[in-house]
Amino acid sequence: MFVFKFQQVLDYRKNVEEKILHEFSDNKRRLESEGLKLQTLIEERTSLIGELKKMQNVPVPAGNIARCVSYIERIREDEAKQKQIIDQVNKQLEAKRRELLEAVKKRKVMEKLKERHTEEFEKNMRDLEQKNSDEMAVLRFGWREK
Repeated sequence: MFVFKFQQVLDYRKNVEEKILHEFSDNKRRLESEGLKLQTLIEERTSLIGELKKMQNVPVPAGNIARCVSYIERIREDEAKQKQIIDQVNKQLEAKRRELLEAVKKRKVMEKLKERHTEEFEKNMRDLEQKNSDEMAVLRFGWREK
């Protein structure tokens, strides 16, 4: 029975890869969530601008218009902050992607080593079986000759 002497290293690298993959997935979900927040802010601002345009045709107190304009400006500021957050999360996601690729490479190196060791073990076993077979044939031939 073949036993890979670096199995613990391979298992460790698989665990590390899994952990990084979970972190990558979390970052990806966060990026999607932050993108939805930005989209909501943009839709809200667009809606308010539409309402402000409707107010042009109807007499409205100046205070209401001023509040609406200041609220639109506040939403624009929030959009700018949200874009910064998205950029930050995007950078984190890209860093995790690179880290994940490195972990995958390390795991694949160990799997390739295991594969080579397995093939070498199987070849040695075949050679040993062939040697035993040859020995048995020689012994049988020797017994027949006697």
